Amino acid sequence: MRLPPDFDLHALEVFLLTVELGGMTQCAQRLRITQSAVSQTIARLEVGIGLPLFDRTLRPLGLTLTGKALYQRGDALLSAAKAAYDEVRQGAERPLDLVTVGMSETLATQLTAPLLQRHREQANRWRMRASISIKQRNEFLARHFDMLITGANMLERTVGLDYHFVVEDPFVLIFPADYDGPLDPVLVPPELPFVRYSLDCGMGQRVEQQLTRMKWRLPNLIEVDITHQQLTTVALGMGWSMASVLCLAAQPGLISQMRVAPLPRGQFSRRIDVISRIGELGELPEMTAKLAQDVIRETTFPTVIEELPWLEGLIANA
Repeated sequence: MRLPPDFDLHALEVFLLTVELGGMTQCAQRLRITQSAVSQTIARLEVGIGLPLFDRTLRPLGLTLTGKALYQRGDALLSAAKAAYDEVRQGAERPLDLVTVGMSETLATQLTAPLLQRHREQANRWRMRASISIKQRNEFLARHFDMLITGANMLERTVGLDYHFVVEDPFVLIFPADYDGPLDPVLVPPELPFVRYSLDCGMGQRVEQQLTRMKWRLPNLIEVDITHQQLTTVALGMGWSMASVLCLAAQPGLISQMRVAPLPRGQFSRRIDVISRIGELGELPEMTAKLAQDVIRETTFPTVIEELPWLEGLIANA
């Protein structure tokens, strides 16, 4: 059977984005085309298939049974097409066209320049994006990102993904520099509140998992969603918190303004990975993971260890 001319990869991509973003207007905005162009592309796709994909009596648009079936298979089709495209270009020793990389603010600060310096020739165009973990997850699943460098584990049950290990990033306790009270989280005086990381972030979710596991019930009085907020709040004496070593490395000037200590019990860490779709981007994800590992182990961690020598053993055992 020959495929109809209107059943093409561009039309499939437009259809998938319309479903994932919740409407033709949103899809048009994302692709920077008119809503009319989106509507016409989907209409042609429906003509080619011979059945409607959307139930237009519903608001917002609902999928028909045909639409649901195409949506379930469409992502795999696009992945296979992109993998074939990448392989052909690599076989001809030509760079990828565009690679969009998502990272946390902390990792972006440390890895953006080395990644571009080492692997810039692997793609004609690069887009480096820093945002919170939940937004990254959704945008990765909607194919707005090709690769993630992340310490969040929100995609661990998603099939069709490759995980390339980078490092284990251990957590420590951080207090104001003049704090001389107990280091056990449950014994810290209530007048020094716990500074929470937002649950919208992988960092915050990892900390909350550990608090739950250890049965440490800490009031939610101060909540932040970026590292600079967290460390500055503690350095100014407004609270205490739990931060990873990589977070400390992102704000080295604040280390001397805090008392940093290991957890007396319940030591934990987060795993940093490079995540990509299986069969896409060739060797770039693995190369990126190796580069990130080298930068963190040879440059980032040593900078913090110089300030806090006891961290060397903690990092080695993470």
